[in-house]
Amino acid sequence: MTYLVFARWFGLVSIILSFGILFNLEDARQMARNMVHSESGYIMGGVLPVMFGSLSLMFANSFDIGWTLLITLVGMSTLIVGTFRVIFVKQWRMLISRHIDQIPFLFSLFGLMLGVILLYVGFVANTFGE
Repeated sequence: MTYLVFARWFGLVSIILSFGILFNLEDARQMARNMVHSESGYIMGGVLPVMFGSLSLMFANSFDIGWTLLITLVGMSTLIVGTFRVIFVKQWRMLISRHIDQIPFLFSLFGLMLGVILLYVGFVANTFGE
C-alpha cells in the first residue's frame, strides 16, 4: 500500500463518517454522551486512532517536502492523540464531558476538511505530477 492508496482510503472514510455525523447531529450528540461512559468510547477514542496512526506511519513515513509529509503528519498527530486518550483516560473523559455538545459538529467539520485534503492528495495531486 502506498501513501496514495492510504490517502484515498482514509479520505473516503473520513468524508463518509463526517457527513453521517453532520446529517445526524442530535443523534451524534447523544451517542457521544453515551460513549464517554462506556468501553466503546475508549475503543473509538483511543484504540482506533492508535491503530490508524501507526498504520499511516508504516506506509507513509517521510519528512520530504510534499504530500507524503502531510500524510506523515496526519498519522503522527492521530497516533499522539490516540496515545494520550489511552494513557490519560480520566483527563480525556473530563475534557470531552465539558464540550460534549460541540464535539460532534467540530469532529464532522475537521473530518470533512481532512477528507477533502486527503482525497485531493490521493486522486488529484498525483495527476499533476506533484
